[in-house]
Amino acid sequence: MKKALLTLIVAPLFAVYTTFAVADDAVDASAETIKEYTEMCLNWAKDDDISNEELKPYVLKCVNDELESEGYKKVTDVNI
Repeated sequence: MKKALLTLIVAPLFAVYTTFAVADDAVDASAETIKEYTEMCLNWAKDDDISNEELKPYVLKCVNDELESEGYKKVTDVNI
């Protein structure tokens, strides 16, 4: 009984630990990859009628979403 209880307590903690360990393994994307995602996001912004004031934050979030989905680290700025 004590082993089962201990397992129920330790297993979720181990799962959280491994999630953060994997997240730390993200690598920097190449400049070319960031440029491709930026161009793609700029096209999406045009399709979504994003205003000039909202363009940079929109593109930055879009690029970071794409980078993160591919296992790359996020960036703090994009060249538009």
